[in-house]
Amino acid sequence: MFPDFTKYIPLLQTGLDDMKNCLAHLYAEAKATREATQAQQRALAFEFGVVDVQDSARIAPRRLSSLPVIVEAVTDGRAEVDVEALNQGRAVSRGFYANLGDSAFKVTLVGLGGQASTSHTVPPSTTITLTCLISKVIIDAGPDGPATYQLYMQ
Repeated sequence: MFPDFTKYIPLLQTGLDDMKNCLAHLYAEAKATREATQAQQRALAFEFGVVDVQDSARIAPRRLSSLPVIVEAVTDGRAEVDVEALNQGRAVSRGFYANLGDSAFKVTLVGLGGQASTSHTVPPSTTITLTCLISKVIIDAGPDGPATYQLYMQ
């Protein structure tokens, strides 16, 4: 009345063993991929930092459709450039500042919380890349002459 299934049991057992080996291999591949992705995430976070999402109105992702903030000016004294206000209320996270003149000047960067970097000298014909979130740039002319500077920020 019923067919003899005993001849199919070894085939079924072999198929289940093959499936178990295949699933173990797939699990190992998925685990290796996850570990590699986590390593890349740690490396990128170490290189580019992690943005605090609590301050999301001021810290927004860059949009390629948004034009950069470009400021070119000359000052004999102190110039405080509020790049956050120039960037529609968003902090600047990328760009550079350059000395276009013939005399050195000092630059101080101000972060989001108002903390300021140490002042550093920018020699003539020097460009320095920005890699952090800033809200203001302070430029102090040196004793040799006026500061001719350019800010290019996104």
